[in-house]
Amino acid sequence: MKKTAAFILALSLFAHSFAVEYGGTLGESVELYTNDFDPVAMDEKTKLTLFFRAPFGPSSYFAAEGNATPTYKANDVTEINDGDFECPLDVTLFKFAHAIKQENAASLNFAAGRFAVADSTGFILNQPIDGVSAAYNSQRLVVSGYAGYTGLLNGLNFTILNGDVDKSNNDFYYMASPFIIGQASVYFPYLFFNQSLGIEGLTAIGTKGPNGDNADYNRFYGTVSLSGSVGPQKFYLLSTTFGAEVIDGDFDKLSNLSQLSFTYYIPQFYDSQVTGSVLYASGKQGSFAAFTGLSSMEATYSAFAPEYSGLLKAGLCGTIKPKDNLLASLGTDVVFACPKEDFEYAGIQVYGSVVYQLYTDMQLGLMAHQYVGDDKNENETSLTLSFTMAF
Repeated sequence: MKKTAAFILALSLFAHSFAVEYGGTLGESVELYTNDFDPVAMDEKTKLTLFFRAPFGPSSYFAAEGNATPTYKANDVTEINDGDFECPLDVTLFKFAHAIKQENAASLNFAAGRFAVADSTGFILNQPIDGVSAAYNSQRLVVSGYAGYTGLLNGLNFTILNGDVDKSNNDFYYMASPFIIGQASVYFPYLFFNQSLGIEGLTAIGTKGPNGDNADYNRFYGTVSLSGSVGPQKFYLLSTTFGAEVIDGDFDKLSNLSQLSFTYYIPQFYDSQVTGSVLYASGKQGSFAAFTGLSSMEATYSAFAPEYSGLLKAGLCGTIKPKDNLLASLGTDVVFACPKEDFEYAGIQVYGSVVYQLYTDMQLGLMAHQYVGDDKNENETSLTLSFTMAF
């Protein structure tokens, strides 16, 4: 007993001396969704997350985060005992980072391990990957590079589009589809008249891995973005991406993903903001091939939600903070499908959420969406209640 108490005391002193941070969150969410209210389906998730962070001197740190997500899905709440259970286990962060300060507030930043990586649009690649990164940051120039590997991720949580993978019956962990990811970008903040320019290259080289073989299947993306102010509290973002797939050494056509958004911040009115946006992901139109990203992401709230490929989406959304501990959002989009030459009306969606910070370590959430499609089979009504507690 004395040895145990001495060990706990020593561990506590070590954590205090090196400013170690650790803790976790426990979340619970229940989603009810339906196409025509007969039947009503349910997804219930409990998510336990643990994190740890320890500094190594003034310029380095190590951070780790893992989670378990017991999930129960029932296609009909009147037959709730006939649902399916799975419990993905994952380590989403395992990172060592080091920064070297330079003159004029510039810095060199290095990182290695498993951590979140995203492309500049956020619609092509957005997930944790195992790899290394380096970046130079200054007031006038940001240069960064990344190299990583997807084949050790949990395929239950992260899907690489069109990647070869054996989706086994394992309810806890199976390896994701294997690709070698490379990314390089140059960003010029406030290059002219408060306008910023970004240029990025992204590649996914298929390889053979523990759970899949993507050899001779390679993808390449090039993105140019322009962003900045167009007046007091008014900002825009414009970007276009050209993608290419090379399969067994053969290249067919380029594909395209383009977006334009305008945001108006109104801090004097309950810290609110309004954003209008248009996004286009090419289908097989003229000289374009169908666009295909890397990370799987649902592009709409329809019952059979498509990826960002062969669609045009235009919408308006906003957020408002009527109280310091209350945040509400509301948005709507019109969706057009364009898998081939023609643009056809697909549907309209309305979505919203309310997040209430009950205490500093306790949060309640309510989310809802309604999708009304040109095809009634695409309709979906959804309501989600969530609760999160930090410890």
